[in-house]
Amino acid sequence: MQKRIIIFYLLLSITIYGQPLSNSKQSSTSYFPFPRVDQRVELLSIIFRLAGNREYNDEIFKSYTTDIHAHFDKYKDHALIKFTREIRDKNQIGFDAVMKMAIYIEQPPTFNPIVPFTSDVPEKRWGVDNATNFLKLVKQFYIDAKCEEFFKNHEELYLASQERYKRVYNALDINWYNNYYGDQPKGSFNIIPGLGNGGGNYGVKVILPDGKEVAYAIMATSSIDSFNIPIYDVNFNLPTLIHEFNHSFVNDILSKHEKEFENPGVKLFNIVQEIMRSQAYTNWKTMMNEALVRASVIRYLLKHNTDKTKATKQMIAEFNRGFFWMKSLVECLGVYEMNRSKYPTLESYIPVLVNFYDGIAKASDLMFEIKE
Repeated sequence: MQKRIIIFYLLLSITIYGQPLSNSKQSSTSYFPFPRVDQRVELLSIIFRLAGNREYNDEIFKSYTTDIHAHFDKYKDHALIKFTREIRDKNQIGFDAVMKMAIYIEQPPTFNPIVPFTSDVPEKRWGVDNATNFLKLVKQFYIDAKCEEFFKNHEELYLASQERYKRVYNALDINWYNNYYGDQPKGSFNIIPGLGNGGGNYGVKVILPDGKEVAYAIMATSSIDSFNIPIYDVNFNLPTLIHEFNHSFVNDILSKHEKEFENPGVKLFNIVQEIMRSQAYTNWKTMMNEALVRASVIRYLLKHNTDKTKATKQMIAEFNRGFFWMKSLVECLGVYEMNRSKYPTLESYIPVLVNFYDGIAKASDLMFEIKE
């Protein structure tokens, strides 16, 4: 009965939400394919749920997580889960490190690395030995825990979910990224609705040996209808989707100029580290990435909405998250947008952003200085 309901709603969602793409969207599909549920993401989410990671144990999608526990709880003492707990506790593997492993391996049942593992691939928290041993155990777990059977039993749900997410996909201006950052994509962008990954959203990417990049926005499922099918509301989900794909540009740009941002970054992080750590932003580099990503989302909203209400609400939300310099950063990026002949790419604007942050850090020293 449940499968019939899902199939019915899948057909209904295609009828209601299956909007034709604009010409600009069609020209971009070569590097921006339709949303797809990914078994690698689901499996890694399940493994770290069984290992006890708090961020992968939300019960937002209750009917699906109930199915997960009904099928997999008997395997909580499997060698894979024991090993996962061990390396999690030792190396703090969680959050985006989990999803980076997911995208750096082949689809089941092979699970081979897409590129050779190194000390930094898929992510430095893993390390080559742990990553290699983990994959060996994953291959065995896939057989022992009858994972293929679980995924087959949920195929209709996955199809319905990815079809529902097309509403958000259709609302996204893909070409904005190239225009805003001034760089052509080096590969493809991929949207993955995550059904079992808790409330987390992750912007991660794979760099292939030929230099091409495969970027992913792994999106949380946070709303379910009365028939236990995910709902993806454009107003709620679009800013997060914009956010995650911004990471594919911002993280690389700032990593190239890490030393230039270190001094102001450290000073600002020392001021707001408590609220940043509560959001799992545990160092100044992560905070700086998040700040530029979030300010860029606001620039997107300002460009695409004549009414500034959405951008203003987003700005207030970022201020409340500890980014007290957000308004000034958004205005600084506005200067960049008005002077593109001088600054053809965001990376060419880095010296201005460094000066901006030096000024914010100095002002903050005075603002938060306590005199006896």
